[in-house]
Amino acid sequence: MTTARIGLMGFGRIGRNVFRLLHDRDDLDIVAIADVAKPEALTYLLKYDSIYGRFPVEVEYRDGVLHYGEKEVSFHDSRTPGDTKWTDSDVDIVLDTTSRYRSREALQGHLDNGATNVVLTSSPETPGEIPLLLRGINDAILDGSPEIVALGSNTSNAAAPILRILDEAFGLNRVFMTVVKAMSNAGRLADVPTDAYRTSRAAGENIIPAETNSAEIITQVLPELTGKVMVTALNVPVPDGSTVDMVAETSRAVTEEEVNEAVRTQVAARFADVIEYVDDPIVSSDVRLNSHSGIYDSLATLVTGENMVKTITWFNNGWGYSHRVVEVAAAIAAGGGAE
Repeated sequence: MTTARIGLMGFGRIGRNVFRLLHDRDDLDIVAIADVAKPEALTYLLKYDSIYGRFPVEVEYRDGVLHYGEKEVSFHDSRTPGDTKWTDSDVDIVLDTTSRYRSREALQGHLDNGATNVVLTSSPETPGEIPLLLRGINDAILDGSPEIVALGSNTSNAAAPILRILDEAFGLNRVFMTVVKAMSNAGRLADVPTDAYRTSRAAGENIIPAETNSAEIITQVLPELTGKVMVTALNVPVPDGSTVDMVAETSRAVTEEEVNEAVRTQVAARFADVIEYVDDPIVSSDVRLNSHSGIYDSLATLVTGENMVKTITWFNNGWGYSHRVVEVAAAIAAGGGAE
């Protein structure tokens, strides 16, 4: 088996999630991490995690190297994609998890410094500049072996398959989604002045309306829904577990049973790797370690006026998304095509 050598740009939530998923794999090996934070602090956050618990093997930072189990990875103090000499570690694929560098020009720095491919764990700064892949929707993008591919957001990965199923089954005239999002490191611990007043408020004490570009991301891969989708977001004080609360007007009359059956059937046939269909009365903490992009809550489905449908799809703060990152990296390493 050929092992692809992986470089991580950014060792925040997604970066550490990916590290946890790859630490014992043979086909993908993280050999370099680029981050501006102190390696000792990053090692500590890898070892002890408030959501996922202690790292499964011993980790230690010494002499510029992170040792974990029988493996090791080098740290690089790098601020931009152009700062890291990936050639020093013979890196094949860079996973840019910073969400700061989202243009083709910026990410070119990874390629210029030795990487063969780049996976962006965000959406392109300019729509259409970088191929945008949402797993289960347009995986064929990988067949073209793009040098750089973007994977969108947690929300878009959770919502897009459900939107496709409902549109194909019943036709969608318009859709309004409210994303109820768990806390992230973008939130404030206390009220602190910022340019955006609402986001300056304490995340653990408030429900905070927030902006989201989810509609833009979704319609890039589902252009048939252009002009039909609007999305707003509410940040809420829970540590993990979010929902897409979707209200859609269908083109024909439907029942709750028809909606659930359409989703159940299509998830089993086409989306089993990315969406889970559940009949249990789950709550936010139940999806914390779920590997799917979205968890469809069949008990929450409602229909009123014959063609107004409400559904809830759960997702977590990046654990499911990180599985998609790993799948795409594995597919690229194998020569393209979905894993």
